[in-house]
Amino acid sequence: VGVLERVVEEGLHLFFLELAIGNHFKKSVTGSMKHIHKALVGVGWCTMAVCFLCMLYYNSIIMWIIRYLFESFVDPLPWAAPCLTNHTCCESDKTQYYWYYEHLGLTDSIEDIGSFNPTLVVCLVIAWVTIFICIARGIATTGKVVYFSATAPYVVLVILLYRGVTLEGAKDGIIYYLSPEPKLLLDVRVWSAAASQIFYSLGIGFGAIVSFASFTKNCDNIIRDSIIITVVNCSTSILGGFVIFSIIGYRQAMTNVDISKMENGPGLAFVAIAEAVANMQISPLWAVLFYSMLLLLGVDSLFGLMESLLHQLREELPFVRRVKKHVFNAFVCFTMFLLALPTATNGGVYMINLIDGWAVSIPLLVVALGEIVAIMWFYGIHRFTREIHEQTGYQIGWYWQICWLVISPVCLIVIAGLSIYSQLKSRTYEQFIGCPGDRVGKEYENTMNGTDAVLTWTRSAPLPAPALVGAIFLLFLPIAMIPLGVLYSWVSGDPHQHDEEEGEEEGGGESVEVACQEV
Repeated sequence: VGVLERVVEEGLHLFFLELAIGNHFKKSVTGSMKHIHKALVGVGWCTMAVCFLCMLYYNSIIMWIIRYLFESFVDPLPWAAPCLTNHTCCESDKTQYYWYYEHLGLTDSIEDIGSFNPTLVVCLVIAWVTIFICIARGIATTGKVVYFSATAPYVVLVILLYRGVTLEGAKDGIIYYLSPEPKLLLDVRVWSAAASQIFYSLGIGFGAIVSFASFTKNCDNIIRDSIIITVVNCSTSILGGFVIFSIIGYRQAMTNVDISKMENGPGLAFVAIAEAVANMQISPLWAVLFYSMLLLLGVDSLFGLMESLLHQLREELPFVRRVKKHVFNAFVCFTMFLLALPTATNGGVYMINLIDGWAVSIPLLVVALGEIVAIMWFYGIHRFTREIHEQTGYQIGWYWQICWLVISPVCLIVIAGLSIYSQLKSRTYEQFIGCPGDRVGKEYENTMNGTDAVLTWTRSAPLPAPALVGAIFLLFLPIAMIPLGVLYSWVSGDPHQHDEEEGEEEGGGESVEVACQEV
């Protein structure tokens, strides 16, 4: 319910706004904001910071996917193979044992990152090399790769859907998926998660939409494109939900573990789904299909992030334009690889969860709010809609204007404010506490009591002071780019220089409209 409301109230019109910004100004977010007013350059810097931090952990998740994909070609699957150790939990729950002990080698505290995992380091290298090959020469290369990476997952999704709904227990999983819990609508975390889901799935706030839209023709029907993309995207998410929950229902039937108590986050793909796939006939085939789909979706998402970051760097740094595109792109990928290396350590999953939970979701809301303020109040909504009409021939109706002026700002401010409050209030992380079988009969801390405590591998623990400081820094680093941009414009003393550009664009408006009509 929350996700659907977010689509109506935020997703569609924010996606259209970014598409319109890119199509109209023909620049990245930073270039567009600077064109509107020099002091707004910080909104673009914020998107660059968000893309940078998101890529650090996002490609590390792809690192896990690559390892699981390679190991899916083995029969039996490694997370279902007979145990080579006498460890209690290896026999009772091999999938979780494999995830925590063999794949991650996870430490018991966020303060202990352990040592590098050689296998994960190799997979991280493969992940970044793959990204570089796909974006080597910019949009020309990316556009060709996307034809495959964006369509192939649909083929796999349909195959997995057919397999999923025919499994035992699939009906229970689908019923759970389609059964809302109204009481959860009172939980701010649900609304925050719903907004984050829409922003991630549509790519809002990352700057990718603006960058890609800057390459589109003036005559493109961006209203139609916005509606089609949003509907297809959300339909795909719903379809994916049927696939996932049908498989999760099968896992419940096989293991008697209630769906409501199954893993969230990475544990869903690498524990719950992995265990269910391992119990299927011809399990390597389904594992290869599932993790291939995840790999293609992940790589496809990173295209947008990389293009957004690289596009803005080329616009803002003149010396970058003098470097060959593939050389600079290789430098950026190598730098990102080095910075992401700590995520390939035994405690790397803690860093990934910290960046994911603190550094990206909330700043995305702030970026979207900054774009709305820039267009609605600095550039002027009437001027913007008039120029969009002159440029494309399509009139922006009252619905879009009301959404931009009232609904979106209110929703973004409320959700961002409550999310910040919730994060600062909880200040916890999921700490690995080891195999449940090892703790039977031992003393438990106050937070670990009752029967469920014996069955858990992690617990919610307070963030240590250094980690909390780091988390708060990650939260406000992207947001701080906006006031820093204002300060920079004031200190630099540069005037608002775009009158000549405006004159050129406005002077060419009639010819553009005529050209569009001719097309």
